[in-house]
Amino acid sequence: MLRSLVSLLLIVLSKTLLAATISGKVTDVNGKPVSFANVYLENTTIGTTANAEGFYSLKVEAGSYKILFKSIGFKQIVRQVTISSASIELNVQLEQEVFSLNEVKVSANAEDPAYEVIRNAIKKRKAHLNEVNGYSCDVYIKGLQRLNGAPKKFLGVDVDQIGKEMGLDSNRRGILYLSESESKFNFQSPDKIREEMISSKVSGRSNGFSFNQSSDLMINLYENLVNLDQLSPRGLVSPISENALFYYRYRLTGTTTVGDLLINKIELIPRRKNDPVFRGFIYIIENSWRLYSADVLLTQDAQIRVLDSLTISQQYYPANNKVWMLASQKFSFNGSFLGFKFAGDYIGVYKNYDINPKFPKNFFTGEVLKVTKESNKKDSLYWAQARPVPLTSEEKTDYIRKDSIETLRKSPVYLDSIDRKSNKLKPLSLVLGGYTYRQRYKKQTWQFSPILLDNLQFNTVEGVNLTLRGSFRKNYESRQNYSIIPEIRYGFSNQHFNGNVQAYYHFDPVKSGSVSLKIGTEVVDFNNQGSMTPLFNTYNTLVYASNYMKLYERQFVTASFSRELANGVQFNAIVDYAKRLPLVNSNFYSFKPEPEHEFTANNPYYGLNNDPAFVKNQALTVTLGTIITFGSEYVTRPDGKFYVGSKWPKLALNYRGGLPVLNSDVDYHMVSARLYDSGIRLGLLGNVAYSVGAGKFLSSTSAWFMDYMQFKGNRVTFYEGSSSSVFRFLDYYGYSTQDYYLEGHAEHNFSGFFMNKIPLLRKLRLEEIVGANYLQTEKLNSHTELYLGLQRLLFRAEFGFSWMDGKSYQSAFRLSTSF
Repeated sequence: MLRSLVSLLLIVLSKTLLAATISGKVTDVNGKPVSFANVYLENTTIGTTANAEGFYSLKVEAGSYKILFKSIGFKQIVRQVTISSASIELNVQLEQEVFSLNEVKVSANAEDPAYEVIRNAIKKRKAHLNEVNGYSCDVYIKGLQRLNGAPKKFLGVDVDQIGKEMGLDSNRRGILYLSESESKFNFQSPDKIREEMISSKVSGRSNGFSFNQSSDLMINLYENLVNLDQLSPRGLVSPISENALFYYRYRLTGTTTVGDLLINKIELIPRRKNDPVFRGFIYIIENSWRLYSADVLLTQDAQIRVLDSLTISQQYYPANNKVWMLASQKFSFNGSFLGFKFAGDYIGVYKNYDINPKFPKNFFTGEVLKVTKESNKKDSLYWAQARPVPLTSEEKTDYIRKDSIETLRKSPVYLDSIDRKSNKLKPLSLVLGGYTYRQRYKKQTWQFSPILLDNLQFNTVEGVNLTLRGSFRKNYESRQNYSIIPEIRYGFSNQHFNGNVQAYYHFDPVKSGSVSLKIGTEVVDFNNQGSMTPLFNTYNTLVYASNYMKLYERQFVTASFSRELANGVQFNAIVDYAKRLPLVNSNFYSFKPEPEHEFTANNPYYGLNNDPAFVKNQALTVTLGTIITFGSEYVTRPDGKFYVGSKWPKLALNYRGGLPVLNSDVDYHMVSARLYDSGIRLGLLGNVAYSVGAGKFLSSTSAWFMDYMQFKGNRVTFYEGSSSSVFRFLDYYGYSTQDYYLEGHAEHNFSGFFMNKIPLLRKLRLEEIVGANYLQTEKLNSHTELYLGLQRLLFRAEFGFSWMDGKSYQSAFRLSTSF
């Protein structure tokens, strides 16, 4: 045993002693740095990338090597070096690559030679896409985001003060986020991934975990359509896709020789300015028709969101004698929003490829990224040895400054000083934005809700009513937390107080485990799905004398429990005991003259008298439900589990029962199911969302209206909540059921497929919406709606048609917001 330990120690020491570093600077012939140049040992996948200032560092064992230096737009060079245990400095100058067209004769009417190259690349695209069934590699990612400008204040928030706390300068400029990570990345065709982050460093957060993720940087130009998630909901057409010739023009700007390879430099020119395509250059190897490198640009002309521009630079190299893989990748972006100007870079370096490895059975699960517990424990000495891309002077400064700021920010004295300044009460903020009182050192927060706009409302039951809500929250390092939320409400017409308090405990961040208890009294809608928001009900009541919302009072105690049972399976349970009391109208005021005869009674049947809607009763109800996310993908970190979505739909299964025990007056049992998906990508045609549900009361011996199955309806022109699950022309209460129902919703967002082709409208960045809704109950043979409209950010305008039991019912414009 001792001999083995000694042998192992000698091996480790010998490798350490023999290891050395080749470092230097890559510049052009004028001495300017060549940013992000690739540096590799020839005929290997061992290498690195220079930083923005041109500096590189490559660790090797003693020996003789050929070092290859390459960068887009420059001639590749090879340097022979012999290195012992001592590190050496090797500075190189790269000459601009000269792409010659001397041997290519192009007449005025002839097709550009680029088209022949592109057609050959398109023919080989699928073969290159599928030639690797899987691979593993080591990935280093460095992400940097900076703020280039911001207003001093935004919506009453002191941005200048926040900027100082984050280490920005007096002009609110500087690095917002700087992080490095090392991962082992695994891929299996067509779309299985598994990544393990073994080291992580975040500037200013010694205990933080990097959000860098290799799959976020997976841009494969061999795919017909390149997906960039939220940046481009329709995706972008690859310059070598099957239908690329319909979207691109090409120009051969020249050829050059690299070793025994002939490289074609081809300019990408969009056929139409606002098509979802790339601009820039791709470099294609003659005969094999592979991508050698790419330097492409996306602008708002390509209909990307959030950013003004995004530049993607890729370089490939031979991972073995047959396959070329990604060597490095860089994303550079900039944008602006509401006075905030930002920019940044993400660099990925890929090495040590294992092509077509034998993955163990069940190797790929829903866990797409695992961040190890020790990943953020690596010290500066480790990173100085491990990082393949040297830090720039700005990045070094940021690490030093943020580390010192972090030490200061953790001190009670500093945190108390920040709290004293931010905790000052401003009367106007209390009215419009609420008030927050923090004790950062103790990780405690008190919040008070604003008086306007949501909390000061009007309805015919209470007249003017005011709700005051507060909360206390305590956070722990483990990401466990608890909250206490009290609420009081007073109706000035019926002169009645309601109040309740809720205690909430998030006990298991990894399994999304929580419990809560709520007790008190409250005024609630008869429609348990919600008819309209109190703010919109206030507007319609005062302006049009239309008191659509119908309310009753509950004196209740509610306990709930939620926890993940297995990956993608979330279980919920609610037990509620309530005494339910009817309410009647007490205020008939409206801006309209003599509106009293227009108001309906406070019952879901729209009676014209003012009698109570029901007799008071007691109800003990139990609700059990589970949401199953098929193919759920998630990230596991030491501080919790984070879902990132699924390519498959979700299934919700529910049971709700009214139990005739403990003096409860209800006796019913209901089951329901819903299958839904919020976004199915259809490429350039946009996205589809759908929801299909059905339910049945197995028994209904005793049930009141609020126990029925309710539906999200609408009766007004302007409403809140423009989701596909809202009926545009259905009454809020009229078709609630205590028997059975079938419900369906579908909506297609074309994401500008048509509007982008209209010159005068494309700058508005409008998205076309087409949708349909369907409902069937025992009272309603069928209710069908079709609508089409336009959407911009959180607002949309629609025109819809509806049919009731096969007969034309209503057609009208609808305006909505998703605030």
